[in-house]
Amino acid sequence: VAGALGMASVGVAVAAAAPAVVHRRERATTTVAPSPLAALDARAFVLVLWGSGRIIYAQNANEELPIASTTKLMTAYVTLQRESLAPVPAGTSLSVSDMLRAMLLPSGNNVAYSLALDVAGSESAFVALMNRDAAELGLGRTHYSTPVGLDTPGNYSTPYDLSRLARILMRNAVFRSIVDEPSARLADGIVVDNRNDLVGEYPWIVGVKTGNTAEAGECLVAAARLGGVRLISVVLGTPSEAARDADTLALLRYGLGVYRAAKISVRGRVYATVPVTGRTQSARLVATRSSTLVLARATALHVSLDVPVHLLGPLAAGTPEGSLAVTENGRIVETVPLVTAGAVPGPRVAAAHRRAATATPRHRLVWYAAAGGLAIVLLGCSLPGMRRRVVRGASELWR
Repeated sequence: VAGALGMASVGVAVAAAAPAVVHRRERATTTVAPSPLAALDARAFVLVLWGSGRIIYAQNANEELPIASTTKLMTAYVTLQRESLAPVPAGTSLSVSDMLRAMLLPSGNNVAYSLALDVAGSESAFVALMNRDAAELGLGRTHYSTPVGLDTPGNYSTPYDLSRLARILMRNAVFRSIVDEPSARLADGIVVDNRNDLVGEYPWIVGVKTGNTAEAGECLVAAARLGGVRLISVVLGTPSEAARDADTLALLRYGLGVYRAAKISVRGRVYATVPVTGRTQSARLVATRSSTLVLARATALHVSLDVPVHLLGPLAAGTPEGSLAVTENGRIVETVPLVTAGAVPGPRVAAAHRRAATATPRHRLVWYAAAGGLAIVLLGCSLPGMRRRVVRGASELWR
């Protein structure tokens, strides 16, 4: 989308939102999902934006409760912080990645114990690391007494703390890949199935971990990614697997229905052309980076294009000469610099005229557009329509 800026006008191109796409299992019939608040069975739950952690909806989100095998999320975090993920030859022993698969997908208790011993030498030493890491991550209402998650006194967390831990873990490419696998074949030939049956059934659900004990009930930390919107949900204390899955789906569908992604800019795209003093050609201004905002559908966005009336060269390529500024309810929430796409030559005028041009103040033009206008592209929030994109074999461990 390129805005053409003259001396007194600016051209704005508007990209249409992507059409609704129908998934083979269900149909998206509304743009805003009905509220799930009256129908959830969970004792406590929270729904947050994956990126920012902003709470969309919660009930008893800070209540300290038994968390069953969602404990293994911290076991995975401690392991990933301290163990090498280099593969080992098949037939000798499982790699750490495969051990994480065996622990996270079928929730293998013996594997959790093995990892604890490998990492820290003893279960008690590993639990101490779990609690130390929890404190460093700011999980102030979380305490561990086991790497497994059985009904052990002193092992508890809250929906909000679990959502925060899940958000941190989902930055890890290996972890993201593992928890989004419906099943996996380990190096020793054993096939393990993911107990989170929503993964695979719904392509837009991409993790994270189940849990179940007599005290904790059914628990699920889940992640969704669709149309540029990413969410984390946590439900604790549901009476059955069916209720656990229903509550999770209700929360995630609600969030995907009321939030949208707006693409503000694309790196390298031309957003304005500005006349150059003493030259017949104009200079192009491009965005320095791509930017997408996730916001509630009811939120009003305004985008301002701030560029000079003219440019006076010479200027090197990449010289900052404008910006896109996004305002949400009167507050600037995003600014994207615009720079010259190429070198800008100096004017072909006499020295006196050049000095006069240099002394002339450079006024700037500011143009405004409401949400849906200047370079904003709604990425489409049809609930079931978009295919998931699984990150596999990424070179960076943490992003």
